[in-house]
Amino acid sequence: MANYIKILASTFLIIGLCMLVYFLGKSAADGYSIAFQAKTNYEVTGQFGDFVGGVIGTFFALSGTFLIYLTFQEQAKENKRTAFEATFFEMIRLYRENVSELRYKKYSSGEYESYENRQVLRIIFQEFIECYTEVKKFSNSTDPSDYFAPKYLERVRDIIMKNNPQINAIELARIDIAYCMVFYGVGTEGEIALRKLFQKKYNPDYYFKLLYYVKLKPKRSNEERFANWEKARNLDLKQLHELIGELYRNRSTQKKTTNLSQMASDFKMHLPYEKYYGGHQFRLGHYFRHLYQSYKYLNGSAYLSEGQKYAYGKMFRAQLSTYEQALLLVNSISSIGMKWEFIPEQSGSDGSHSKLITKFNLIKNLPGQHLFGIRYKTYYPSVKYESDEHVS
Repeated sequence: MANYIKILASTFLIIGLCMLVYFLGKSAADGYSIAFQAKTNYEVTGQFGDFVGGVIGTFFALSGTFLIYLTFQEQAKENKRTAFEATFFEMIRLYRENVSELRYKKYSSGEYESYENRQVLRIIFQEFIECYTEVKKFSNSTDPSDYFAPKYLERVRDIIMKNNPQINAIELARIDIAYCMVFYGVGTEGEIALRKLFQKKYNPDYYFKLLYYVKLKPKRSNEERFANWEKARNLDLKQLHELIGELYRNRSTQKKTTNLSQMASDFKMHLPYEKYYGGHQFRLGHYFRHLYQSYKYLNGSAYLSEGQKYAYGKMFRAQLSTYEQALLLVNSISSIGMKWEFIPEQSGSDGSHSKLITKFNLIKNLPGQHLFGIRYKTYYPSVKYESDEHVS
């Protein structure tokens, strides 16, 4: 539109100039010259001025009007951009404030250690990797129907086909379940939330026992119970399933241990204990909501070009540590955060459903080829990774 108006303004200006040159040349050819008249004939010069001002001047006026309109338009666009920047940089400030307020205490090496700021996100990611490893050990079936409820399996396969057919549905389920457990925790309230979340998605024969298995893991401060957990964790898969099945069947009569094996009896399930995965919903929920809304706001700014949007997005991405990008990866793969990419909400200025992770290369700085066995390039093959740029 702006280019069209510039062309019109230039056209009217050129037409006016051409008419002026032609009229002056024609006047000179007819023997009339304003510059060298001995005595000014105001009647003639008046008629000359009327023609120039009334006819030729109209073209100059039209050209000037278009240019003034363009000036106002550019000023309005600049005002909108200034207002956008004020909001956008406030979002970055709030993001930094959110990160600076993160606190977490965790028992390690015989004492509690305090973590702050980005350290908290690093510890949470490490907890996810621990949980993912435990879920992966417990889940040995290669049949997707052993994991998924039938209707949700169809939906997952549809999501995979729309994003990348190379994605493994079973690995997707393991990542989702592990992340949800870390997010909500497996305490009393967390377990209620997980059961509600899983009941229409996963096979109850699978996730009931899996959830029970993960719940067995206590905080490290409970040294005796944690030692029992490690013994169970080191069993081969068949023995582990037998132990979990034994404890699961005895869950309604936990005080009765006469029919249990020694290892099952050692867990003393009738005694209360704190679960290892206490949950991080109050930390991660606000963090990811703010991050998502920031990028949705950026992507929906109609008066910014795609290049400008990416430049602002890159500026925000520079605030994210590698562990934050890794957490964003698993959050976006899980059912909690699929709106980032796999099931995108409408966020584009043209009403499109933009895939924000890929569009803004939000996990660009992840190292290597995979994260603890999770080949993230399978989930986001179109992201321009920093590691690929260094390959000659």
